[in-house]
Amino acid sequence: MSDQPIFRTIREQVVERLRNDVMGQVFEPGESLREFALAKRYAVSRSPIRDALLQLTQEGLLVATPNCGVKVASRMDDEVQPLVIDIRLRVEKFALDRVMKNVSETALALLRERLDRNHTACREGVLSNIIKSDMDFHEAIVEEGGSEKLIGLWKQVTSSMMLHYERHGDWIESYHEHVAIFEAIERGDRKGAKAALVTNIQ
Repeated sequence: MSDQPIFRTIREQVVERLRNDVMGQVFEPGESLREFALAKRYAVSRSPIRDALLQLTQEGLLVATPNCGVKVASRMDDEVQPLVIDIRLRVEKFALDRVMKNVSETALALLRERLDRNHTACREGVLSNIIKSDMDFHEAIVEEGGSEKLIGLWKQVTSSMMLHYERHGDWIESYHEHVAIFEAIERGDRKGAKAALVTNIQ
């Protein structure tokens, strides 16, 4: 796992890699995930695998069923998806309001860095990297304007949406949507930032 930062624990590295593989659709919806096979795939013991399965189950990416093990969560029901989108928008708009009361240079620098990562990912076209960079950009908004509880709620809602990320054939279009959010924040345009947020998330 040399591609992971050396300061991360084995558990954190496994969580990250498994999350990326699930959201990158390496594993199919409903597919069973076995500790032994995952331990072999990531070249680790089964202990960090168990921890990763538990965490991603809590995030909503996986589903644990008694006596049946852990599976990749299924696609959201069409009737449920609008509700999930609405909840996510409410959380991010709430965080955005807080951020824009006093937009700091630190916040702008963080968002700019995440935006650059998204640009690179969209140009390269690797799905797992695109999804991660997309989530990282939005997470920065929630982190800057939220609390731990708000971030926890956001992660659970957003992970279920990102599980089947298929909106764009041209990924650069997605990047430009994030640019619109950032530029509105940068110029202090709260209404424009919220409108750009809605365009990106719908």
